[in-house]
Amino acid sequence: MGREQLLLDFIPEGFELIEVCESAILSIEEINDRSGDYDEELINNLFRAVHTFKGSSGLLKLESLVKISHEAETLMDILRKEKLLPDEDICQVLINTCDQLRRLLQKVDETKSNPELDEESETIIEVLKREIKQLMQNTNVSEAEVKTSEPKKKSYEIFGEESENVSAASVIKKPAFEIFGESSTPTPPQSEEVKNPEILKPQINTEKQLQDSVTQTKTPIDKDGMNAPTAVHKKEIKVANEKLDALMDLVGELVIAESNVTQHPMLKSLRNEDFNSSINRLRKIVLDLQEVALSTRMIPISGVFHKMSRLIRDLQKKANKKVALYISGEETEIDKSIVDLIADPIIHILRNSIDHGIENTEERLLSNKPEVGSIQLSAKQSVNEVWVMIRDDGRGLNREKIIKKSIERGILSGDTDQLSDKEVYNLIFVPGLSTAESVTDISGRGVGMDIVRQNVERMGGKIEIHSRYGMGTSFILRIPLSLGIMEGTVVRIGFKFFTIQTTELREFISLRDREEIPLEDNQKVIDVRGVFIPIFDINQILNHREEIPYDGLDPLMIVLEYEKKLIGIRVDEIIGNQNVVIKPLQGILEEANGVNGFTILGSGNVSLILDVKSIFQKMQRID
Repeated sequence: MGREQLLLDFIPEGFELIEVCESAILSIEEINDRSGDYDEELINNLFRAVHTFKGSSGLLKLESLVKISHEAETLMDILRKEKLLPDEDICQVLINTCDQLRRLLQKVDETKSNPELDEESETIIEVLKREIKQLMQNTNVSEAEVKTSEPKKKSYEIFGEESENVSAASVIKKPAFEIFGESSTPTPPQSEEVKNPEILKPQINTEKQLQDSVTQTKTPIDKDGMNAPTAVHKKEIKVANEKLDALMDLVGELVIAESNVTQHPMLKSLRNEDFNSSINRLRKIVLDLQEVALSTRMIPISGVFHKMSRLIRDLQKKANKKVALYISGEETEIDKSIVDLIADPIIHILRNSIDHGIENTEERLLSNKPEVGSIQLSAKQSVNEVWVMIRDDGRGLNREKIIKKSIERGILSGDTDQLSDKEVYNLIFVPGLSTAESVTDISGRGVGMDIVRQNVERMGGKIEIHSRYGMGTSFILRIPLSLGIMEGTVVRIGFKFFTIQTTELREFISLRDREEIPLEDNQKVIDVRGVFIPIFDINQILNHREEIPYDGLDPLMIVLEYEKKLIGIRVDEIIGNQNVVIKPLQGILEEANGVNGFTILGSGNVSLILDVKSIFQKMQRID
């Protein structure tokens, strides 16, 4: 394997190792805030991550990365030998080191070469050396002992050996070609139990590749030469995103082709039991294949969540507030194409929670709240959606202040008393609206929340706000599991077919015995159990040049729901529910209003996918 391929393999691994280091440092800071008790496993994990990063960098002759990581490794080695937890100052130095290594590694990713040591890198090295010297003065470690912990080989010849003070019996050296993989006989450090498993959990760089788990059984040999009990280890292979995307496209085409065959009129007329059994088996295999292909794109949301720990740490220091982040549901899986998109909305909401929501210490004590504010970041799967919830125990949204600012901006006028809390809270998504008393480095310029809504809706998702003044605010991001496949309900209007996301359908209403009530401007409504629902036909919604004729044999109305508002659309027939492969519109149809894609049905007919949000906006049913 050439250096170029090794470099391509190392870059995502390097980012993961930096994140492992960062997570360990944040955990150490939490321990310092609580008890300050030494955690041997945590320090060992941090040391190993730095050591592995340095060794891999040395193998690839990335001397700039080696110089910084070597000093960090020396610092960690002293802490490990003396059984000391790094204090607040050392933790900050190590965090800055992680940031600089990440920046340099980004340059490696861009240039595929060793980056120059810039002024910031030199400063980091000097600070690390100063901390090492200070530690040596405060402990029993001598300069000679520090030097003996350095490997004998030159930095570019390091192949991941442990320090020489580790006994030879406890070290099983790996061949050079296994530096990025896992040797057939695990080394003892890799088999140790970890007190905090999250520290060692690598984050997946979804922009470059996805790791799919493959189970492999290994039988190690114990010290007496006898076979030890069989252990099962998961190995991972790296698959390029492009290959997974191609696989999903092909599976989608296969689903369509299978439907075209199995639902063909000529085959439906056959009355052969063996043939029908074979068709059913084919259908089941294709559906199972579709599920497996979809699962290869699903990755835990933990990678996004754990990055927020660092964000909270930095923001609370900048805002001079005390905030604790509680994470749950990080094992919830989401499509890899959504992972990168969802991070930005979460970041914006967390910034606002700390800057506007969480009070400072004095305010919290006066309000009989704990000194440390809390933010809960959680995720769960609900049917075909993933719900990401961000909840804080801060001030909550001030209804009157939002209304006042909206009137000043000309967004609201007239009687506002009839507005529901939800309608008022949704005003924070209006571009430029901010209730902040002053602009800070964190937020307050009135930008951000409108971007949050745009990004969520770009993913086909929704955002909800729940707040109690003085108690806190909750944001719920409802994101589809996958951008490529959805559960849809297919309807027929004349000879045309349309698909609506099933979760956006309220109900079906027969119009056979119902009277349409006319209003002004040719608008009509239907009385459904005391609720008047406006009704439209598809031509009003899509503005077809040639009207789509209804057959009117058994008139029906489908009721769509968006943000608790309802509209009805006349249809001729409900075809049924099915998982459909979403295909994007292209060319002049890309900007078509009221539709956001199309799919091919099992019958071979093309069905437009209706965009419920834009339909409501066009029908002037939402602000």
